Amino acid sequence: MESMQNRRAIAVERVVWWSVQASLIAGIYYMYTQSNGTKMFMGALTVLVMIGLALVQRRFGYPLPAIFASIVYFFIFFSVVIGTFGGGYRINHFDDFLHIFSGIWIGYASWIILRRLLRNGGASELPDSFVALYMISFSLAAAAVWELLEFAGDKLFSFTAQGRDPDDTMIDMIMGLIGGAITAFVILKLRRRGLYVKKQ
Repeated sequence: MESMQNRRAIAVERVVWWSVQASLIAGIYYMYTQSNGTKMFMGALTVLVMIGLALVQRRFGYPLPAIFASIVYFFIFFSVVIGTFGGGYRINHFDDFLHIFSGIWIGYASWIILRRLLRNGGASELPDSFVALYMISFSLAAAAVWELLEFAGDKLFSFTAQGRDPDDTMIDMIMGLIGGAITAFVILKLRRRGLYVKKQ
């Protein structure tokens, strides 16, 4: 049963990957027709990142859970295809939604990393308070790193990710923190129900 579910999850991941890649390429072409070289460059970098993720998954036997990888691909779709190419960032609170979304999947990533470091079984022995603090801190740190990358992109490649309002950076980090807290809450609920105890 578990093997069948895993194969289905991998099949879904592949469908999502190809769908997002197709939408990225279409978006890059549209930016080309608009003579928007900066967004074309952003799209090309994203395509390369997607290819890199797929190669890692295939080469190393899907080290990232297929569900997690699919969530990442969906985030790329919303942030780049809808946000950057489609003008989604002009919609009120669209950026806030994305940062909460990113906090959720980064929180999930922190749980995957913890389980791998402790060889899965040891994570179930950790107290809930430590797990929650770890996941929330990880999400906040990742949000800070993301803001540093946005700053670097704005300075080095003339992107406009951060704008000129310093409040935007702080709000983005707060949204990431909220997303991480949501994931921590869900994981703790699953732990208390006896899930995530056995090796996946």
